[in-house]
Amino acid sequence: MRLPPRLPVIWVGSSREDLKACPESVHSVMGKALLQVQLGQIPRIGKRLKGQLSGLVELVDAFDGDAYRAIYTLKLAGVVYVLHVFQKKSTHGIATPKHLVDLILQRLRTAQAHHAEHFEKGRREMSERVKVTMGSGNVFQDLGYPDAEERLVKASLALEIERIIDQRKLTQRAAAKLMGIDQPKVSHIMCGRLEGYSTERLMGFLTALGRDIEIVVRKVPRSRRHGRLKVIAG
Repeated sequence: MRLPPRLPVIWVGSSREDLKACPESVHSVMGKALLQVQLGQIPRIGKRLKGQLSGLVELVDAFDGDAYRAIYTLKLAGVVYVLHVFQKKSTHGIATPKHLVDLILQRLRTAQAHHAEHFEKGRREMSERVKVTMGSGNVFQDLGYPDAEERLVKASLALEIERIIDQRKLTQRAAAKLMGIDQPKVSHIMCGRLEGYSTERLMGFLTALGRDIEIVVRKVPRSRRHGRLKVIAG
């Protein structure tokens, strides 16, 4: 079974630059989570918001005593609009400050106008004067990583590891025993904290979980100069 096509990511305002300013470990976690969003899934670190922000989803990564949050919208079909990324110094307290709510709502209006203008046939509206940046389809490339393709492959492998563990209803302790690592490392992989894990090691975890891996080498089409890596789950 092939993974479904990825939805495009569009960065509203300074959201891409704000994510770039986060630690690399946060990039890894948010990158995997946004890959899941592109595939039409709600990540385990995602939470649907209520009240004024109803219909939006917040991704939360607790790292080094701080909480890093990314807000995106599910309201606009076929596109992932990332509205805001910010750091909250304390993980305590769930209320989003009013000035951030106002900023997010302003960017949501921009996203709605952009979606109507570019994705809804027959509708044309003037978008607000907020920058909108079309993503490449690879969040890690958008963040400027020279090894973006490899990072995307690693995130895809981690996503498949997570899927198998959930599908087989394994506890993290049971999965760790099969994979030959300790339970905290399983937790890190499932949330996308992949520093220190090579592509080869992640593939080794998949074989330990009962999956065959085939490597197919084929000629690239004339439309591309370079080959690329791809994960196809079956």
